[in-house]
Formats: sequence, C-alpha cells, structure tokens
Amino acid sequence: IMKKVLVVCGNGIASSSIMVSILQDYLKEKKIEGVDVQKASLMDCNTDKFNSYDLIVSSTKIDNPAVTTKIIIGAGLLTGIGEEEILEEVKKSLEG
Repeated sequence: IMKKVLVVCGNGIASSSIMVSILQDYLKEKKIEGVDVQKASLMDCNTDKFNSYDLIVSSTKIDNPAVTTKIIIGAGLLTGIGEEEILEEVKKSLEG
C-alpha cells in the first residue's frame, strides 16, 4: 500500500522542493519503498487535503485543530539542525 506524505512549506515552493529531495534520498537510503512524497504550499491546503495524507512534514507549524494526520515539523531539514531526529521520526511514522 502506498503511503502518502505531504511536504508543506509556508510560502515558496523552493524550500519544500529541498525537503522533498532530502526525504526521498533518505527513504531510498533506508530502503523504505512505496512512499509517495508530494509538496504543496500552506495556502494550497485545506483540512480535507491534509487529512487525505498519511503524514505531513511541514516547515512551519500548522494551526488547524481539524487536521488529524500526524504533523512533523521539518524545518530542520532546511537548516540541518536536528535533521537526523526528523528523519528518524518520519521513518517511525511510515513504518508504524
């Protein structure tokens, strides 16, 4: 079964593209298959869109209590700070 991950960034698509490639490289390296990584800007997303994914990795906090999908704050993928922990959490969420 395909797992769907949505990478969200505050505005531009540039930062989410970077986050997507880091995630895809990591998944490949860890031999985690069957994951579809999509990207979107925060403004393009509504609750239904968020909730149609298995996991959200966002560069910024998503203030929407109606979102039931697990959200991982992935800003560290851009700064390199705490990157390992973020990737580890993504891996756990996808395997869990």
